Amino acid sequence: MLKSASYKISAAIFFTIFGTMIIPLEFEQNETEQKFYGYATIVKLDEKGNNIFTQQIHNRLVDTGETFLLQQTFQDTNTASDNTQIGAICVSDEAITIAETITAATFDSGNSITESNCKEDTTVTISSQTAQVGSLTFSAGSTNVADGDTIRAIGICQNDATDDGDFNNCATEGVLFSVVDTSDVTLNSGETVQITYTFDISSSGT
Repeated sequence: MLKSASYKISAAIFFTIFGTMIIPLEFEQNETEQKFYGYATIVKLDEKGNNIFTQQIHNRLVDTGETFLLQQTFQDTNTASDNTQIGAICVSDEAITIAETITAATFDSGNSITESNCKEDTTVTISSQTAQVGSLTFSAGSTNVADGDTIRAIGICQNDATDDGDFNNCATEGVLFSVVDTSDVTLNSGETVQITYTFDISSSGT
């Protein structure tokens, strides 16, 4: 008889944008850095239209701007189109090579999990310029994965606009927001995995 067990996986993306996966007693970090920023350009012209001064200055994204971006992106009950926003976590048994060009269809294409591999959080928590999806519990036994399936990747996806239940495949509902290449986690009969996704765009308060 197999012993029931529960695993926890957490994903986080910080302002410098790197993915972090935590599986009990293991830590893995994606070192690929991405830069998100805004800047203003000032161009001064003389009376003849000649450029005599140009300056580009990076902005400071303020707390209210960070919160606005998160509220427009994640399903947190704060906007009219909330039910079509980001809030689902999908799992895949494909070993994914991380790339900016991955789409929902790409994420689904090599995934052989045929159960409802996507779960929704319809009340994503937004606090201190951070959005948290989950934790969401994925169960073996033909619920979210079949007994013996191995989770190798996580996709953060758009929610189901018509109902709030589990569904199969990220592309079923639209947009893939981000993807995380995880350590392999195999779920046998009676086992579950808890997944939390955190998106952090908070900046230093100084």
